[in-house]
Amino acid sequence: MSDSTRARRFSLPDLADQRVDEAISSFLTGPEQRRGRPGPAAPPESPVNPFAALETRIAWLEAFRRETARSSRYRRPSAVMVIAAEPTAETPEAAAWLGRVAAPIAHVVRRGIRETDLVTRTGDARFQVLLPETTGREASHIAERVIADCEVWLRAVQAPVRLRCSSAGTTAHASLEAALERAVLALEGRPA
Repeated sequence: MSDSTRARRFSLPDLADQRVDEAISSFLTGPEQRRGRPGPAAPPESPVNPFAALETRIAWLEAFRRETARSSRYRRPSAVMVIAAEPTAETPEAAAWLGRVAAPIAHVVRRGIRETDLVTRTGDARFQVLLPETTGREASHIAERVIADCEVWLRAVQAPVRLRCSSAGTTAHASLEAALERAVLALEGRPA
């Protein structure tokens, strides 16, 4: 191939059409200019209903079963956390607060844990959290932080509600089911 034919072979057609010119210039100056480089990921929108961000009980139990098998098979740590609210006084008004504070507590708990942790609601104002790849000590630190955040909100609205929380992790001789049982018993105040 000679130099004279090369120029004719690779020349661009005449861009007399105005629309083609605009398309090319917008391509070179528009958002397509960053081809191959993704922009910053938009944060996921939080749902208006805080309960919508929680796992269903069935999905949580299925994830719990998978995490139990994974932690025993690969000897990886896992933990569970149980959070419960109870009225500070034995009055009907104080008991009615449990339903009112459940949604804000769910919101604070969901924001206070990692994305890989799963939360489900098991009662009026009672939640269980599955914490994969978390030791018992780390779970207690997470629990303290979440409870402190929840109590700030409860004091702000002057709710006659107190939060209780317990957490337990897997050990060399105890499975995740045993850890959940220990956490529930500790929350109820009974010895494990």
